[in-house]
Amino acid sequence: MSHSELAAKLVVDGCLAIAAGTVQGRLPIEGMAVTELERAELGLPQGGKTVFYPLRESGVFLDLSGAGASVFFADHDFDRALPALDSALKRAYPSAKQSKDSPHPRKKNHRFRTYEVDFGNGKLALIEVDAPEAAARRRKFVARVVPMMRKN
Repeated sequence: MSHSELAAKLVVDGCLAIAAGTVQGRLPIEGMAVTELERAELGLPQGGKTVFYPLRESGVFLDLSGAGASVFFADHDFDRALPALDSALKRAYPSAKQSKDSPHPRKKNHRFRTYEVDFGNGKLALIEVDAPEAAARRRKFVARVVPMMRKN
């Protein structure tokens, strides 16, 4: 399994499944808890929980902070992460809507893409993706998932 495939799996089969209340099975790789000191070294704010999923010499991180979650990794197959997520998302949630796809407003050579996934019964999730392009200096793929409730 590649970094991009694992990141897509964590977003779709992990974060979105939890938000929808449809979690089934387990991930193919066992995660390891990250300490507060390691979280600080990653530049993450205090108070959340982070899990590291090892792959070869590095891996993919899942950070839970507040109501949202972030899935991220650097380098490796960063250029395949956006297509991998898009494909996994469309396969699992065909009615998911891509609401934005543009150059990132603050990062040169990065794409900013957003999706809305409606689970029904007033439950939905927003996904914000920061995807580096080939010319990017910092090659860190990040997908943020924010579950929400729709008010009628």
